[in-house]
Amino acid sequence: MMVCPSIIPFKSFQSILIIFVWLLIQMEVIADSKIIVSEIYYNPNGPDEAREFIEIKNVGDLAEDISGWQFTNGVNYTFPNQTFLGPGEFYVIVANAQFFATQYPQVAIGGQYIDDDGAGAGRAGLSNRGERITLKDGPDDTGTTIYSFRYYDGDDGDIPDPPELPEEDDLERAFWPSSADGGDYSLVHMNPDGSSDEDDYESWRPSISMHGSPGADEPLPEPLLPIYINEVRTRDGDLDNDAIEVYNPNAIDIDIGGWYVSDNIDRPTKNPSIADNSIVPAGGYLVLENGINGFVISASSKGERVFIYSAVDSVLTGWVHGFHFPASEDGKNFARFIDDSGNEFLIPDDPSLGIENGDPSVSGLKITEIMYTPGYGSSVEYVKIINNGPEEALLYDPLFDGDNLSLNGFGVTVSGNQPTMAVGEVAYITNVEESVFRSAYDLNVSARVFANPEGGSLNGGGELLELRIPMTIEGLQRDAPGHPRYYAILDSVEYDDEFPWPVAADGQGYSLIRDNPSGPGYRAIDWKVSPYRGGTAFGGGAVLINEILSHTDLPQTDVIELYNPSSEDVEIGGWYLTDDSLLQPKKYMIPNGAVVPAGGYWAVNEDNNADPGAPPNYFGTSFSISSRGDEVFLFSANSEGNFTGFSHGAKFGATQNGVSIIRYINGVGIEKFVPQSGSPTVEINRFEAFPDGYSNNPPLIERAVISEISYEPSDGGIEYIEISNISGIALPLYDTTPVNLGGNPSNNWSLDGVSFTFPGNEPELQAGERVVIIPKGIPVSDFRNHYNVPNEVTVHGADNGFTGALNNGGEKIKLLRPDKPDFVPGVGIVVPMIEVDSIDYDDINPWPSGAGRSIERIVESDFGDDANNWQASVDPLGTPGKENNIVSSGYDVWSELEFNDEELQGDRAGPEDDFDGDGIINLHEYAFGLSPKATAPQESLPRVKFAQNNGLQSVAIHFQKLAAANDVNITVQRSDDMLSWTVINEGAAVDNQDGTMKMIYYDPINLGHGKVFFRLIVELLAP
Repeated sequence: MMVCPSIIPFKSFQSILIIFVWLLIQMEVIADSKIIVSEIYYNPNGPDEAREFIEIKNVGDLAEDISGWQFTNGVNYTFPNQTFLGPGEFYVIVANAQFFATQYPQVAIGGQYIDDDGAGAGRAGLSNRGERITLKDGPDDTGTTIYSFRYYDGDDGDIPDPPELPEEDDLERAFWPSSADGGDYSLVHMNPDGSSDEDDYESWRPSISMHGSPGADEPLPEPLLPIYINEVRTRDGDLDNDAIEVYNPNAIDIDIGGWYVSDNIDRPTKNPSIADNSIVPAGGYLVLENGINGFVISASSKGERVFIYSAVDSVLTGWVHGFHFPASEDGKNFARFIDDSGNEFLIPDDPSLGIENGDPSVSGLKITEIMYTPGYGSSVEYVKIINNGPEEALLYDPLFDGDNLSLNGFGVTVSGNQPTMAVGEVAYITNVEESVFRSAYDLNVSARVFANPEGGSLNGGGELLELRIPMTIEGLQRDAPGHPRYYAILDSVEYDDEFPWPVAADGQGYSLIRDNPSGPGYRAIDWKVSPYRGGTAFGGGAVLINEILSHTDLPQTDVIELYNPSSEDVEIGGWYLTDDSLLQPKKYMIPNGAVVPAGGYWAVNEDNNADPGAPPNYFGTSFSISSRGDEVFLFSANSEGNFTGFSHGAKFGATQNGVSIIRYINGVGIEKFVPQSGSPTVEINRFEAFPDGYSNNPPLIERAVISEISYEPSDGGIEYIEISNISGIALPLYDTTPVNLGGNPSNNWSLDGVSFTFPGNEPELQAGERVVIIPKGIPVSDFRNHYNVPNEVTVHGADNGFTGALNNGGEKIKLLRPDKPDFVPGVGIVVPMIEVDSIDYDDINPWPSGAGRSIERIVESDFGDDANNWQASVDPLGTPGKENNIVSSGYDVWSELEFNDEELQGDRAGPEDDFDGDGIINLHEYAFGLSPKATAPQESLPRVKFAQNNGLQSVAIHFQKLAAANDVNITVQRSDDMLSWTVINEGAAVDNQDGTMKMIYYDPINLGHGKVFFRLIVELLAP
């Protein structure tokens, strides 16, 4: 991307003081790093050795070191040392390098592989019938699989005729392209970014170019003006009334006359070409119907494929787009949708031929919840569905009784004779007996369950789930005996266990829940984690661990308090409390008849010991809570003592005597367990097993806090952590317990997350003092010079710095102080470390970005473990040892904070000046939330990307704006010739939670006009 700041002076008009222009030329696309197998030629026409090859490609935007990577299956090959694959680059390996070079003299040969079955060097290595090819990042026994897929030769679609039944391989083989088998075409990966399932025939097609295109993408039309298949109709009661809708994302009309549409990827030109003067309007649609204007398409309602091919004078020119699809219901088309990452989905939808698809239809059976990795009291997988349709849903084929709805991916078929679901009814699908499922979740007796113990299981790493309804078409249920059953997909979800999907659903007992049961479900943003463990299947009321008192001396005693947030009483008799959630979750059974009132509390005492002789009903008969740190978990259970899916718990560190741990919800809605200010909010009465509980006090804010963290400094920068004394008096950083009471003043405060202990003999932090800790081995003088840290600020570095490193992806940093040492039988002397402050920062929203900057605590006396109380430093170097930044509320205030008095009196502090000489004037530094004294990081500058907006391929203009810069107005404009400019009004703003806003403006792409220019008009308004 080229970024050219320029200054265009204007006369001042009324409130406008100065207008400057930020000019953006060209566009960039940001992608993730990924290595794929992009093309293979396994059975060329003629001697295999002459043309056989495997091509890999880096489809990301980062270079990849592939030294030592190996093909371990299909062929054997090890990539040499110092082998790097840059973004968009290819690497080609061949069966016979000498022979191959005569056929493809222009192709750089990376190396020569050998067949893994023992054929000699220079012989063909890829099976002509098909086999698995596997690429790993090391040897077969230790390397991680990078890419693996199983191809077949297609066999011209032949399947054994009845009465012979086909084998599974016969059916799979028949779906693969055949023209790559002994012909003039290679197999090419369908999606250039490798995003589809590489092990699926739907991900591969024959090459357009004869003999493939090793070492390069297939040639595309110039200029490339893509046309997409956007909707397909295969069934509306008339089986011959097929139609497709094509979409033109470009800014100019496109004539697709002479192009081809085919349902056979081996024969792209099987049908007559599209009629001349078939115009797809800019940003619009064209519907092509079978038998109209010479157009021919026969897309089987039993399941088919359809692709569009660009062509000129009957010669294919390289653009291909299309889909495979199953059978469809009457009245349903297949429509194309795109998620936020640009991935395409073909989803059954209400007809919308000729207009924008909008969101997928929400009517009918939908998947609304997925429990794919149970845990913490939940043990059974399930999927929840709902009937959103206007009438009763049949879960069977009405024309062939006995074949019912199935959930592909789960491997479960709904049981029962002609099952149905009423309008609005929900049901759970599970792979265990119904009685087992109901018991496992204490399921409401009225809830519907479809149980199939013979079913499969849900993939803990994510997979595609499809609700499939069997269908009879033209009196048949399948093509022939042994062939797949005809089915239509009613709904589908391809979930994952990694971000951007909610990761808490992976093994923590939570489920994935569709955010809006009547909304779309194909995107990660459509799903959230269940509020409680057990998901919605749990039929009891949720009760929460609310307060734990774990460090007491008589007359106090340890106490566990529960809270019922619901509007109904919850009976918890027979539930379990434990301090070992994984190995011994059933340590203490809550007595029968125990009830937590609606909105109320229930507490239980330990009786100050864990001896078997403790009075009945005290939890001390079963376990004790350690004052050195422990956990407490609550598990729901039924009258037989079996878990029913729900659990809630707290894990905590060492606590101060008499200070309880409470449940606290921070400003961004995240549950934390933290020390409570004031006295415990439970009745202190060791002679009552079940004392009263009360609402909690605010969290305890101690005398010292973590006030600044630089975890991902810019190049040449240094990580650091700043600690501030907010108490107003000198603060000892050592154990102050009197020695005669067991204290040890040689035990000093420390940090966890990195390894650091405050050095010295009885160190102190003076009132208002800030101390900075940097990595061990970094000279303190280097840090002071780089960050302009005054000499009076204590910096712990060199031999006294921290070891380890701050995680750029986020982690918990704790400030700890020692309690008096304990003697632990079998262990010896243990020093409990009490949490003074902790910050569980992250590098994603709602936390401010730390990329290149420190993050600063906004109000040091407020609760710290809350993203709302942190901001990215205005100063790119941060403020180590100094007061944190105050976000400006105007250019004059901002400039006073950024420049000293001498600089303000000089000639480089005005809005039109460029103080640091980085090409960005001070006004722009202010408007975009940058620093006028450091070169702005590239990622903070205005930039452009490609994006989908309202169904249109668009340019997205991104820039950062200082939220408090209310005296600045920024206007985005576009031009084709830099003479005539048009204002872009369509956009969005996102709060970065760091004092800045992410601004996004959209402009539909017009590739037919060549280069397009964008500029930002930055107006500084008069006060």
